[in-house]
Amino acid sequence: MHARDHLALQEIARTPFTTADDTARSLLELAGPDGPRLVGHLIARGREHAVDSLAAALDITPAPAAALTEALCAHAPRLTGAEAVAVVLAAAGVGVVFGYPGTSELALCDAVDRTPGMEMINGRGDKESAFMAAGAGLLSPGRGAAILHGARGLTNAGGALADARRNELGSVYVVGLPSTGSAAFLPPHGEENLLGAMGEFSDWWWQAPPVPEEPQAAGAAGAAFVARLREAVRKVRQAPHRPALIGVPQDVAERRWVPVAALEEPPLPPAARHPDAEVTMAAVGLLATAVRPVLLIDDYALRFDGVREGLDRVSRVLGAAVLQVRYRRGPMLFERLRAEEVTGFAGWLNPYSDAHGELLDRCDLLVTVEDRNIYPRVVGPLPGCRKIVLNTDAGKALKNGYLGPDDLVVDGDPGVALLRMAELLEINLPARPQTPWFGPEVAAESDVTPEPAEAKVVRARRDIAAAVAGALAALPRPVLVDDSQMFGGLLAESYDALPPGLRILGGHGGFVGSGIPLATGLAVSEPDRGVLCTLGDQAFTNSFQGLVAAVQQQARITYLVCNNGQSVSLLKQSAASGPDWFGAGQRPMLRNVPGLDYCAIARAIGVKATSVEVPVLAPSSEVSASVARLSEALESAVATIGPALVELRLPAEPEVWRGIWVTQGFETHRRVQA
Repeated sequence: MHARDHLALQEIARTPFTTADDTARSLLELAGPDGPRLVGHLIARGREHAVDSLAAALDITPAPAAALTEALCAHAPRLTGAEAVAVVLAAAGVGVVFGYPGTSELALCDAVDRTPGMEMINGRGDKESAFMAAGAGLLSPGRGAAILHGARGLTNAGGALADARRNELGSVYVVGLPSTGSAAFLPPHGEENLLGAMGEFSDWWWQAPPVPEEPQAAGAAGAAFVARLREAVRKVRQAPHRPALIGVPQDVAERRWVPVAALEEPPLPPAARHPDAEVTMAAVGLLATAVRPVLLIDDYALRFDGVREGLDRVSRVLGAAVLQVRYRRGPMLFERLRAEEVTGFAGWLNPYSDAHGELLDRCDLLVTVEDRNIYPRVVGPLPGCRKIVLNTDAGKALKNGYLGPDDLVVDGDPGVALLRMAELLEINLPARPQTPWFGPEVAAESDVTPEPAEAKVVRARRDIAAAVAGALAALPRPVLVDDSQMFGGLLAESYDALPPGLRILGGHGGFVGSGIPLATGLAVSEPDRGVLCTLGDQAFTNSFQGLVAAVQQQARITYLVCNNGQSVSLLKQSAASGPDWFGAGQRPMLRNVPGLDYCAIARAIGVKATSVEVPVLAPSSEVSASVARLSEALESAVATIGPALVELRLPAEPEVWRGIWVTQGFETHRRVQA
């Protein structure tokens, strides 16, 4: 029970317990307008929880506590729709809610703001609030939620919803809509079929209908309302995680119509996604007979408990190779396996490597794990051998087109599947573990590239990555949220220098500018973690409004902005497509805004900011001195109480970034043997 509720009950404990009815009336009188919310808060985790809480708080035995619970439910006024939303979210463990209050959702924001166990934060924008709620769930889906304003706020947040869906970030979004009586007139904060249209950016949405006038019918509708709220919470916590939209008209939010008894049933936990036992056994049979198996994972897999252990055990018993998809343009920095975690890990799959090509050509069983983007443009052609797919969203693998009629799809939690497969393989193949069927040279092939950078450039890039790694190592339970594209690629080159245990969350949604609010939402919701957000200059320009909430909440977070003066990646892409595009970089279209000072903007908002230039092409002594200044700036930033920003100025010259961004896909890069 929350401390504020406990204090309220302690006030009652100071008077003699008479009858359950009298004590209930006294409690409700003392609580005043918060009475329905207080009773709802007690009952929302189930009647047994309420009885135990009352017995402990009032120092009474279970029997009178049960009678008091019954009396409270009988005498408490009905909750408003807004109070029901707040109570259900709090009971589900939502700790932080972001919103940018407008007319239609004021009641919702107020109800959350006065509900113990949750913090209502003004996100200073609907898009920002939507991103921050998704950020709160980066590591724990459903930990955060957002309240969005009707048509204009929800449509403004559309990009954030789409990004959260693509990145599989689960959060509940409650949308304040016009009153049911005025909705037909399309007031300024209304739009026809708003939830249906925006629901395309989520897997689940529901809009509350008008409240029935007859009390009994309203009570039944209240129970359905609570059930829908709880369904939304379960949805966002089930893999694959998605946003869920709940539309609440203003009159539905403000009217008292939801009986406290509607909250009595304890919320159901998310349904487990256990793979089908028969399909799992069939997959184990294929694995047991494979001679040269390869497991290829997408970074989505690393969000699941048990995946690392399962991969290690399967690779040990089979001598299998384990590779991970590497993204070579767009966002490029994602969490990656390490050799010390998985015995057979051979690094990122590199289509440029002949050794990796031969590995796939010889493979007689390919297992993909949480495939979202294993298609030829990203990984090159796949071998024609038998395949097994382990996936929580099998459709994402099926659309990539590499499965044949005899291949298997194991639908469910990949960690559970891998551990079960490992257990069965260890039982049935006791004579193994095997030595790896592939040579040690394969693991050294991840960085082979047809356009290597000069040695001095490589050294400078590694030194910069080492400075970032040092800052991360100083953080408690560090998390890196990347929104930097080219700079993320630079860090990915030196992945093994990053500290073990680091969580990395990159953006598959392609929304340049999501990093600041996502990282801020994470830092606010999990203050015991150290958060570093790496940004490109364009990402900062598109999202610095999100710094306002970081200052407001004094979130302990460091933003590292890589400013290389222009969109280096797009200039390289355009040069590959047409040498004269954008005047070979001479026209200003893809350059940064002249005179825009990132540090000055950050300081004006209240963020501590420092700028450091690393002249990568200068003499080595000058580069070393500037990297030392970068290390000092980062060390100071991560030690700051509250948000801090470091601007890292790097050259735009192509040779500085050579080999990081790939302009062409891998559809025809590698020959696959028949």
